[in-house]
Amino acid sequence: MSPIYISNRKFNYNTLFNSFLIFILYSYYIKMSMYSNGTIKSVIIDPTNYRVNSRAEFKLDGERLYKTDLKLVNVGVNSATSTPYNKLAGVAGIVKRIALLDGKTELDSCNECHRYYAFKQLLAENAGNESMSRYLVHNGQGLRTSEQDKKLVNLVQPANIKGDDSTPEGTIDLRDMLPLLRSMDLLDAGKTFPNLRLQVEFETDDRLKVSDVSTLSSTLEPLLLADVIEDPTIMASMQKGMPSMVQFNKVEHDMFHVPQAKADNVAVTATTQTVNKKVRGFDNKRIGRLLAIKTYSNKDKSKSDDAIDDIGDMGSIACYDEIFNVRVNGKNILARKGNDKAPNARLAMLCDAYGDMASYFGSNLISILGNDKQVADGVNKTGRLDYFGIVVNETIQDLQISYDRTHLASDNGSAGTTAQKAAAIKVKANVGIDVHLYGEVAKVLSISPNGYNVAYV
Repeated sequence: MSPIYISNRKFNYNTLFNSFLIFILYSYYIKMSMYSNGTIKSVIIDPTNYRVNSRAEFKLDGERLYKTDLKLVNVGVNSATSTPYNKLAGVAGIVKRIALLDGKTELDSCNECHRYYAFKQLLAENAGNESMSRYLVHNGQGLRTSEQDKKLVNLVQPANIKGDDSTPEGTIDLRDMLPLLRSMDLLDAGKTFPNLRLQVEFETDDRLKVSDVSTLSSTLEPLLLADVIEDPTIMASMQKGMPSMVQFNKVEHDMFHVPQAKADNVAVTATTQTVNKKVRGFDNKRIGRLLAIKTYSNKDKSKSDDAIDDIGDMGSIACYDEIFNVRVNGKNILARKGNDKAPNARLAMLCDAYGDMASYFGSNLISILGNDKQVADGVNKTGRLDYFGIVVNETIQDLQISYDRTHLASDNGSAGTTAQKAAAIKVKANVGIDVHLYGEVAKVLSISPNGYNVAYV
């Protein structure tokens, strides 16, 4: 292996790697020893307020330091019908809003967080989804090629919800919903945040939570799992080393509506629909990345009878010949009219902004011949994961979104034959949609001996 030179001194790659490995192992040893000697202990916190199918609240109080790797456990629902959770979001489909507060001061929050969390599952490695998320979150992600028919398939099916104590319960890492927690190591409940509490609001629509809605579900009472430090001497030492300023990207939500231009049961010609919307939810805020998720306005479009079609309304549905553009402070982010109509060009832009995506053939296409030969249940899976994402990096004074799509000509025949079913699926590209926008908004938490302040950058 070739040596490298730093400041006229020769180093070997092996030496550098070994030193790095020793550092990692030593850090791990120190961390584990803090658990084994009782410096850090794990506690389970019951909700101080819980209403089934509505909300839960937890208090993180006392003279202690909380590590920020907080986890919501025992998350799930009971149902008289044996059914999996939503195949993309898993148990996270139950959580609609989450907020971390100190008294009445909001430190961080996320609205419509289940859709954002579902998208983040796609940014994880496929192997991680299959080996971990499937058992922690109880979603249906993680694909392999079947040895029998060579199709992409979920070899391990998620566990089913039942109406008894055997119902699978999931775990949600709150750092995936509250970025402040990932930007800090500790929360000082005794000194800095004396009235620390966590609020969780539940999704009430079963069509977003489970795969069969023939019977109503009821939420399980969740618990909060936290690692804490209570030794006064160690607390005092760690408090001295805590940063006075923490910058993080809060995930904020807004949305707009694209109306249905043609009735479902009327044959239409291919016509372009153009919608221009001014979005006010990000005014006077600096946005890093912006994500658009397209969902049915009528949630019944996401199911057939009582069965949810694949991931239902928790993904982002594809329409035909879509063009997005983002206009910030009077200037278009994208050249000319906007992104290329080609779905894969839009996918490439998304990956440039958010990283690689664990997806499958046809996931971002309105229709594709032969997808059922490439992907198990390919007809249902087609067009479920068509997102738009872009890097903005601007402080917003005026934000406008332009969106074009082309209506598909279809007779929308009644369900029955293969051709009739295909027509019915096609026409869903013409229905009214809600476009959910998630912007990463820069905020800063400043801590001083006299208190703290949370502000937009």
